[in-house]
Amino acid sequence: MSEADGRPSSATMVSRGASSSPAPCKSGIYEIRCLTTDKFYIGSSVDMRQRWAHHRARLNAGIHKNAHLQAAWNKYGEADFRFSILQFAERSELLRIEQEWLERTNCADRTIGFNIYEVAGSPGGSSVQVWEGFVSPDGVETTIVNLYDFCRQHSLDFPSMLKLAHGSGRIKSYKGWTHRNSPRSRPFCKTYTGFVAPDGSEVGPIFNLAAFCRAHGLEKSHMVALYHGKLLSHSGWTHVNARERIPSFRTYHGFVDPSGVPLVITNLKVFCEEHGLSVIHMHQVKSGQRISHKGWTWRTSSE
Repeated sequence: MSEADGRPSSATMVSRGASSSPAPCKSGIYEIRCLTTDKFYIGSSVDMRQRWAHHRARLNAGIHKNAHLQAAWNKYGEADFRFSILQFAERSELLRIEQEWLERTNCADRTIGFNIYEVAGSPGGSSVQVWEGFVSPDGVETTIVNLYDFCRQHSLDFPSMLKLAHGSGRIKSYKGWTHRNSPRSRPFCKTYTGFVAPDGSEVGPIFNLAAFCRAHGLEKSHMVALYHGKLLSHSGWTHVNARERIPSFRTYHGFVDPSGVPLVITNLKVFCEEHGLSVIHMHQVKSGQRISHKGWTWRTSSE
């Protein structure tokens, strides 16, 4: 491309397909050009090397969100595409400079380029939306201007952040980020009550058991089992409705040891382990399937 169509002739060609030198880990404006059709895509990133690797990975997997670029990649192959740096820019200036390139090259025109939208840093629309209600991992409520670009700059997944903002699905948090519309405040989110801490104090209600377990070094599956009475305790934690599981051992009055002395045995399993006996064989002696086991016999009360 020449000065006439908006691209300076001195733009740096960094990579053609997977070859050539790697893109620098710097912020700036870049171009992905199909050499056969001469159509191109313009974007910006705080780390152009990572961004180019991301584009290539998704294009090679056939899951790139830009259908026009994906179709050309599928048709002509990776080797027919060139990644070039158009301009280095500070992070704070990326959107403004990218917008200038979009307007200068008209790359959103289907006959010229692969860009889908005319607005820099936005997945659609002509204006940038302001998002309120997000809470950062350190607990600070944050207002975000242009969520799409914010996610790009902070290595966040846009769809996941969007679900948080809309309160859709069951996503409660993402990389520590939450939203006032997140499921923890919605009716279908499970609320747990009745847990008792190791010091004996009752804790609750708990609105996000997974986060609670992470904060206290507990296993969520064990705490759920504790809640439903399938466990008696977990790491010292109990539940007010935990099922009491007091062991009940049968007492046997008919066993006779090898010396002929009758013995009363409670908890046959433990007794056998302590005396080198087989629990199965001792049960067979009791039921009459065996006459004896290692000298042990069975004598009914009637005998």
